[in-house]
Amino acid sequence: MSEMRTVRGMRDLLGPEMRVRDYLIATAIEVFQKYGYEPLDSPVMELWETLSAKGGEEVEAETFKFTDKGEREVGLRFDLTVPLARIAATNPHLPKPFKRYAVGKAWRYDRPQAGRYREFEQADVDIIGASSPAADAEVVLVALEFLRRIFGNNYAIKINNRKVLRGLIEKAGVADNLAFECFRAIDKLDKIGRDGVIEELDARGISKKASNFLIDAIAISGPGVETLQRFRDLLKGSEVGIQGVDELTLMAEIFENAGVKEVTIFDMSLARGLDYYTGPVFEGRYFGKPDVGSILGGGRYDHLIEKFGGLPTEATGISLGIGRMIEVVVGQGIDEKLTPQLDVYVAPIKQEMIRHAYKIQSDLIKMGLSCEVDIMDRSLKKSLEQADSKRARLIVIVGKRDFENGEVSVRNMRDKSTEQVKVDGLLNFIKKALR
Repeated sequence: MSEMRTVRGMRDLLGPEMRVRDYLIATAIEVFQKYGYEPLDSPVMELWETLSAKGGEEVEAETFKFTDKGEREVGLRFDLTVPLARIAATNPHLPKPFKRYAVGKAWRYDRPQAGRYREFEQADVDIIGASSPAADAEVVLVALEFLRRIFGNNYAIKINNRKVLRGLIEKAGVADNLAFECFRAIDKLDKIGRDGVIEELDARGISKKASNFLIDAIAISGPGVETLQRFRDLLKGSEVGIQGVDELTLMAEIFENAGVKEVTIFDMSLARGLDYYTGPVFEGRYFGKPDVGSILGGGRYDHLIEKFGGLPTEATGISLGIGRMIEVVVGQGIDEKLTPQLDVYVAPIKQEMIRHAYKIQSDLIKMGLSCEVDIMDRSLKKSLEQADSKRARLIVIVGKRDFENGEVSVRNMRDKSTEQVKVDGLLNFIKKALR
């Protein structure tokens, strides 16, 4: 028999990981709702004409695309933003701002590696129809509140602006069409060093003077308005660059007043989605172990809805990488704290008593308690071990002789005491015992 395994780049999530996943999603939804966001769902499969409207070579390369039985070209969604853009484009009368959240899976056909899978889960918040940088600041604040609840500390969100990057290219004297290539090379600075980056930029026709200017500029990073003043000084004379700094300054003032200045880092090296975003961009990281790279990202995308046939509409959003965070949270041992505690474990002694055990379980669940019945015909010793592994507070032992006398044994798994309890008084006894 051949070995059965998952499709490459996809994974199974068993109990402990699923509990962490559910915890992350429940926390995200609670935070989203606190900030006034409405839920939205969309199909996991879209028409190819919808998915390809986003543009870019990576869409074709990374999409799970195929022809369905009706000979239609379709594909699995690669993010939760494209379905939102389609919905916004086809529903122009949605009240503005339209603030929505969505949680779901997406698929990308890229190279699997640590912390990155071809099937992954995201939780997004977006604001449609608001042009103010305050909207960008708000989605960052939402993400920060989620991170605070999950990690407590040891995280930060880096922030930059597409306009700042355009201004930087302008000041360096580099052609705008080389911007993406420029920053893709600069992004390798940690791996290949300054000389390696200059060599790559030289191969693209960028002068050594311009290369040194860009490499020095992207070293500017830090929290608050004071960091943005350094941005401003460097970009003096670039209208688009100063406009980007002004937008970031309003965000910095909001962050300072919200008490999150130290975890919002303005970083001139952040070049996320240079061909996609139109304004502020964000990327979040957790600095503990394991290091899974970016755990969230997003930015402003004011032109996307138009690509789907909609009216010109401002939009911004941020996406939490739930799949990546599962590994981080499991690595911290938080999954052990999430293991549910069972109120009552019912152990029928011999299969003939199992019908009575299920009657007890049914009554306890109607009371709102958690209860599990042993269906494996275990010995009493093994049942006690199983109840302990389930973190049960009480175990009800249903033996034939006791039951014929109208009784069961109830063992307290904490103090190991055992009492004989009348069946007709069992529910009240358990209720008191669990107080």
